[in-house]
Amino acid sequence: TGMGQGVPVVGLVVEGGPNVILTVWEYVRASPAVPVVVCEGTGRAADILAFTHKHTGDTGELRPQVKEEVLVMIQNTFNLGQKQSSHLCHILMECMERRESITIFDAESEEQQDIDLAILTALLKGTNMSASDQLDLALAWNRLDIAKKHILVYGQHWKVGALEQAMLDALVMDRVDFVKLLIEHGVNMHRFLTISRLEELYNT
Repeated sequence: TGMGQGVPVVGLVVEGGPNVILTVWEYVRASPAVPVVVCEGTGRAADILAFTHKHTGDTGELRPQVKEEVLVMIQNTFNLGQKQSSHLCHILMECMERRESITIFDAESEEQQDIDLAILTALLKGTNMSASDQLDLALAWNRLDIAKKHILVYGQHWKVGALEQAMLDALVMDRVDFVKLLIEHGVNMHRFLTISRLEELYNT
């Protein structure tokens, strides 16, 4: 599964040959799908995937002249014959049917986020993690911005004690901003600071 042993998995495409496109096809068609981050500008397979993704509408279709352009890109990039190129182009189009599982990261764009943010966003968007697992991940990566924007949002229902575990982790990891955010979202410090928790914090 995409969550092997509780560890979320994401595919990262940097450059790559024809087999990379086959791997992306396997990832996005898996159940559940494994999210893929494509690093545009690194060349070869990554750039072909990024170009196709940008020119594919929500329907997963390409205009005929753009499809022809993609076919030529495949032939020239990988030195393949017409038959192999057509086959790879077909696989590429099947990847685009699940384009919501593919995130394009443009390292050269000025307004582009960090690669870790792109990977984390792809994970949150592309896997069916519980809200508390998402919060654990944001906490581990120290991404307060992600927690505010995607996880600790209005209308999100939390099980009793779910935020308290996050609070304990935030205190142990010395993530002051997360501690403030969790208090804002209703963690009651009087109820939270039991004697056993104080002992646990004191001993870490």
